[in-house]
Amino acid sequence: MKKFLLSLIITVSALQGMDAQPLRSDRFEEFTLSLGGGYTSLLDTYLSPMHYGGGQVSLQSERFGQLTCENGRWFAQSLFTLHGDYTTPRSGSGLTIGGMADYSYTYYYRPLNTDGWSLYVGPQGQLRIGGIYNLRNSNNPAQLKLGVNLAASAMGKYAFTLWGTPMSVRLQADVPLFGFAFAPDYGQSYYEIFYLGHEENCVHVTALHNNLSLRTGLSYDVQFRSCTVRLSMLSDLYQWRLGNQQYRMFTHSVMLGYVSNLYHVWRDDEARQYIPY
Repeated sequence: MKKFLLSLIITVSALQGMDAQPLRSDRFEEFTLSLGGGYTSLLDTYLSPMHYGGGQVSLQSERFGQLTCENGRWFAQSLFTLHGDYTTPRSGSGLTIGGMADYSYTYYYRPLNTDGWSLYVGPQGQLRIGGIYNLRNSNNPAQLKLGVNLAASAMGKYAFTLWGTPMSVRLQADVPLFGFAFAPDYGQSYYEIFYLGHEENCVHVTALHNNLSLRTGLSYDVQFRSCTVRLSMLSDLYQWRLGNQQYRMFTHSVMLGYVSNLYHVWRDDEARQYIPY
């Protein structure tokens, strides 16, 4: 447990350090805030051997901009997603309530940018914190979810104009490659872990063989004069086989968001006289 907390602190510090990188003085940055909902499919054998399914609501914020670089090929994305769900088994005799906060930071390199087409690839750091509560269970009714991953991300974008209106389509895919996860053994209670100090086999190393997961996002932007609207379809399959148990959560959401395009300049250059602050 101590090793996991140490790796968690190091990862968060690294992500914050990435976010503090200097940015270009003459660059554009996109900020998007989206809200939506969809469907969640859940299996957590620590709580129940049955599959659960139900609805969920999601809130997502994204920052995407260019980093300080002479050739203009390096970009960064900061993505935060918060969702809550309520699921029931097919019998309808149970109910689970859950939530997850997911933060990722990605360094992108753009090898292609021509004729409206753009391609971005790069490493990504992921941090997931959440939990599940099963109202049917009297013993071990809740499950804590903690995970830190190093992932690979790829994103393709196509910008075009239709009927005199600027539009763009973007597809992003993220695959975790290596990390750490907190997962008690089957039947191991949280009382044993946190009060009795039985922390053995709670922190696991994850890779593709036991954490084969995929997160995708397809978005469509339409610019109406100074207003840009984004319609997104997000899918997140996150699963692992750890501690003699299996966990699988699949969410599919439809999101509607607003995109703000910001232009950054230094306060002391010639453009300062046009800035009213």
